[in-house]
Amino acid sequence: MDFYIGWSHSDAIFCDYFPTCPVLISAIPDNRGGVKKYRNKPQKLIIDCGSVFYVKQKSRPRLKDVFNIQQSILEDCDSTANIQLVHFDEPLLNKNSLSERYMAIERTLYNAYEYLNLFNRYKLPKFVKPMGVIQGYDQASIEFSAYELIKMGYENFGIGSLLFKHQTEQIEMIRRAVDVVGAANLHVFGVTGIPQLHAMVDIGVKSFDSTRPTMAAAFFQVFYSRPFRTFFLPESRAKPTSPRLENPLHCECPVCEINAKQIFIPSPREYMKLRSVHNYYHLSRTFKDILENKQRGYKNVVPDVLRARN
Repeated sequence: MDFYIGWSHSDAIFCDYFPTCPVLISAIPDNRGGVKKYRNKPQKLIIDCGSVFYVKQKSRPRLKDVFNIQQSILEDCDSTANIQLVHFDEPLLNKNSLSERYMAIERTLYNAYEYLNLFNRYKLPKFVKPMGVIQGYDQASIEFSAYELIKMGYENFGIGSLLFKHQTEQIEMIRRAVDVVGAANLHVFGVTGIPQLHAMVDIGVKSFDSTRPTMAAAFFQVFYSRPFRTFFLPESRAKPTSPRLENPLHCECPVCEINAKQIFIPSPREYMKLRSVHNYYHLSRTFKDILENKQRGYKNVVPDVLRARN
């Protein structure tokens, strides 16, 4: 199970600090040429279609235009990398009526079909795979979307539009998608609450992504792990009762090993980037701890079962 850090052109280059870090990059104009900045090219990369960005714009780009941006990012990547390209979907964000949701799902499936034809026509390298996006608002629509993508020929899947849902609903929707496409074939977009991490590890999904380390850093927050905690810098405008921290705690992340006080400097942006690297270290460490505890528990159960049979 992999944790992909969401990256955009103005963010810290996480691979420079963590060489094996999986990365998700959205196919938006500002991200063209972004991978050229990397000293260490991502070995696992998802090139998203940027639909959450485009849905907020006055006009939508053509599917071919999004594909072209994905190709331009792909050209700068390492040929030994594991890369997935996400088709142009229609998020359910701000779709309130049943008819709006249904039309968004239909548009997503239409785009998925057109995208796969385009992908196959260009005969991209074998290390590049297409990813179909499952969009749905309940059990029936999730299953319908997933089955239609399978019929088209997709083998890798992502589930979207989970961002503003309650954690229990997020987990349930992930389970519904897994029932159709299998946990080993499913990526979860943008879900990284700690309860959700535990659930996704239990379910065994293939991967998930998050921009949480960067977003938290931008809002003057710092993470620490074992146990996982979030603190606000003194300059934050968060409510007074929010936990605040004036001085750094012990930390072995690449930033704090050089100068831990840097992450407590609110601005300019270079310090925010360092803070996001620190935050990524602790969120990633928390995820790895959850994963290792799950694997350790499984190993301990097997001998007990064998002993019970003797």
